[in-house]
Amino acid sequence: MDGYTNSTYGDAFADVYDDWYHDISDVGATVDLLAGLAAEFGDLPVLELGVGTGRLAIPLAARGVDVVGLDSSAGMLSQLAGNDETHSVRPVLGDMVDDQPDGPFGVVFVAFNTFFNLLTETRQQSCFAAVSQRLAPGGAFVVEAFVPEPQAGSSVVVRSMTADSVVLSITTHDVASQTAQGQYISFSEAGGVRMRPWAIHYATVEQLDSMAEASGFRVDQRWEDAERTHFNADSPRHVSVYRTIHTPVRPRRSQTS
Repeated sequence: MDGYTNSTYGDAFADVYDDWYHDISDVGATVDLLAGLAAEFGDLPVLELGVGTGRLAIPLAARGVDVVGLDSSAGMLSQLAGNDETHSVRPVLGDMVDDQPDGPFGVVFVAFNTFFNLLTETRQQSCFAAVSQRLAPGGAFVVEAFVPEPQAGSSVVVRSMTADSVVLSITTHDVASQTAQGQYISFSEAGGVRMRPWAIHYATVEQLDSMAEASGFRVDQRWEDAERTHFNADSPRHVSVYRTIHTPVRPRRSQTS
């Protein structure tokens, strides 16, 4: 998509994210899972890639976990600051490949398809490698994502409609390149027209496992969701826990702080 950058999605959706996506997954179950993993590493911090508005990071920090939240969108981090009344999450503005802050971390996690915002396989592989360098020995990288069911083509559907507004969702999907992109277009009497673009490069579970193995991880656990539902061939989603199998931690100085 011409003109699309690392911060485009976050800047476009920051003002509606909490309203549109507050119930996309079970926050309590996800926080329980992450807090349990974090407890294995004592006081080591946890890093969320694509922290957004703090949907998970804020309640996780409320459990006493030291949480660092990385996001490439200043708009999203502004919403996080407004939501985080106790300033419990340490925000970092930057790319989730090149600007990961120094470790070691006990846990790094990326929630609800956010990993697919990295738009090439190379960038996704680089993300695994960067996470591996920042995790403590035996540290956990938690990836939550959908299981692809390729259906090529384009669609236009109505997301919502009221007496004075309508939101259309326009999507295109290329199976060969494993990419999808689209626009949410809002029309309203008060606000006129607003475009909210998005784009993803998705990966299969097997492809994610291959990236993980190449970066020094092993698959430790996999469920359909954070409630630990058994994962099977028909599962539409997965929560995968990868563990480092390397010994050294080789943190690299972040370019942002």
